[in-house]
Amino acid sequence: QRVGRLELETWPNWASVSQKTYTVLFLTYKRTDILGRVLDFHCNFALVDRVIVVWNNVDEPTIPKHFTNYNCSKELFFKRPLVNSLNNRFIPYPEIRTEAVLIIDDDQLPRGKDLELAFHVWQNSPQLIVGFQSRVHTYDRIFRRYGVIDGKHRSQRPSKENHQYSYILTITCFLHIHYLHMYTYELPRRLYNFVELHNNCEDIFLAGMVGEFLRKSGREQPCCIWVKGHGQHLEKIAKGFKGINHSNKGFWPQRQQAMNMMVKEYGHLPLKFTNVLIET
Repeated sequence: QRVGRLELETWPNWASVSQKTYTVLFLTYKRTDILGRVLDFHCNFALVDRVIVVWNNVDEPTIPKHFTNYNCSKELFFKRPLVNSLNNRFIPYPEIRTEAVLIIDDDQLPRGKDLELAFHVWQNSPQLIVGFQSRVHTYDRIFRRYGVIDGKHRSQRPSKENHQYSYILTITCFLHIHYLHMYTYELPRRLYNFVELHNNCEDIFLAGMVGEFLRKSGREQPCCIWVKGHGQHLEKIAKGFKGINHSNKGFWPQRQQAMNMMVKEYGHLPLKFTNVLIET
């Protein structure tokens, strides 16, 4: 099922952007032991224009030279933010010269053919977020509040048999560069600061922001398309950081809070259900 293309004439004109390739943008934090494998993958992928690594190890004085001098067939850039924040993954860095940006975690090695498919889907629907992992929000009619499917109820998450969803995780996803500008400079500060404080929920706020943008643009539709992707998850072998949801006891309550914060900011929840699933 093809989702119609939104007219983008009102979006800024990016002087040097390309639609035929994409920019890889990912944060890395305390996982230097697997960073080389991740760089090798992106540096040798034909559809990649440039690779941008956000070095969130802010407590380290320098970036090791064997990374800054890495043998990469693409242009490789390292960015050093002042704080370790998940908001850094959505900064519209000036080195980006493509419309499409691949946001991906530093422990993900997807299959090449799945990335090609997702990029092709995105090229046909650049106003949407296209990603590999979907999630669904919930609504409690008794308490009149929104929530998420937490780790204790994983069987209720979207699946091949029941694939209704309302947002996409930013573990691996394509989005338009314009959304990086919107997130960094236009996302309600209360939401932006919530991510800054908790290092959580950036995916929920991104999806809600896109959904609200589409609604105001006259195209009220789901924010995202789910492409069924596969690959290696290197977190299992990484010696360093094991992921925020493993170390943060408030992870799931914060995500429920985030859903209801969006309702207060926008006057409604800007997420819509869909069951579009693209597979190879």
